[in-house]
Amino acid sequence: MSDLYIRVIPTDPQWQPTAEAAARAAEYIAGVFAGPGDHVEVVEPVFHERITLIDGGEYMEDLFCARCDAAIGLDWFWDLLIARNEGRRVGEPTIDDLGVTVPCCGAELTLPELRFEAPVGFARFEVSARNWTRHVWDLSDQELAAVGDLLGHPVTQVHAHY
Repeated sequence: MSDLYIRVIPTDPQWQPTAEAAARAAEYIAGVFAGPGDHVEVVEPVFHERITLIDGGEYMEDLFCARCDAAIGLDWFWDLLIARNEGRRVGEPTIDDLGVTVPCCGAELTLPELRFEAPVGFARFEVSARNWTRHVWDLSDQELAAVGDLLGHPVTQVHAHY
């Protein structure tokens, strides 16, 4: 069986909310899925010790340079993350250094600046909603703004399928 996720993350990869704010945000997101005919299996706040890749699972298909728009490819990206995780490929990759030199044009960028075909993120915190049913796929701009207000920081969303 596969799982679908909406992962709501702060726009600043280092930022983390208080535990109380995280709980309020998770409660709000659970409420978004409480309408007639809507459902969500689990909504939970997740704190990561280090910056972590918030990936799209099967939605991750390609990666492009933000400077020259060349296709870089996911192999380069995964090799970079494995090297930065001391060769271990376990769990969600963590990242201490977001800086990269892209192979296509040699530009010095940050990982969040790279353009992924389906959005990914980098964060130390997320609110994760698993296996939802709802008449719309994304959280609206207003819903994301409300989560950001509850957390005290702007947020974005990443969809994942595993």
